[in-house]
Amino acid sequence: MSKTEWKEYEMSELIEEISMGPFGSNIKVECFTDSGVPVLNGSNLVGFRLNEDSFNYVTEEKATSLGKANAYRGDIVITHRGTLGQIVYIPQNSKYSRYVISQSQFRVRCNEKVIPEYLVYYFHSRLGQHKLLSNASQVGVPSLARPTSTFQKLTISVPPVAKQKEIVKILSSLDDKIELNNAINRNLRANRVQNQTKFELCRGAAVNARERGNLAA
Repeated sequence: MSKTEWKEYEMSELIEEISMGPFGSNIKVECFTDSGVPVLNGSNLVGFRLNEDSFNYVTEEKATSLGKANAYRGDIVITHRGTLGQIVYIPQNSKYSRYVISQSQFRVRCNEKVIPEYLVYYFHSRLGQHKLLSNASQVGVPSLARPTSTFQKLTISVPPVAKQKEIVKILSSLDDKIELNNAINRNLRANRVQNQTKFELCRGAAVNARERGNLAA
């Protein structure tokens, strides 16, 4: 494929919708419930795809009242305050059909010129992170100044959608292999700790038995 088929876009040309999270006063701890619509936080924005290990929740009614702070499958979620550089997409096979972003995040919905996975992988690259953090402030809590307007002014090189899908397929496959290796390593560490614990218990039992034998003698 010729590089001439790639086009340089301003992000505003690739976005169908962009919106900030709710004001902090609109979503407080007392709003949380045991089930309902999940509320995203920084721990959910680790890696490329949405991490769904744990959530806080709000009621369906509360989520609906927050309007454009609702994110759906295919949307991209970006941290603008706190742990900067976080950017994930919500996959089509996510556990829930909608989520509420936090006051430290904003969401993006792409138009037909680009697929969300491609954008997320791009902004995880060294060049992408440099652009994403170009307007960051480290005074106090790290944050992006005017996050949505700044993001829309960023430029990105984009190939045709078919090529984007090829690139994403390769990168996603590598990502899956890395995650599998990480899972194997986590299991090995857990087994090592478990075996070490068993060893310590057995050694302790042996020492106690020997001491009891000495006392009996």
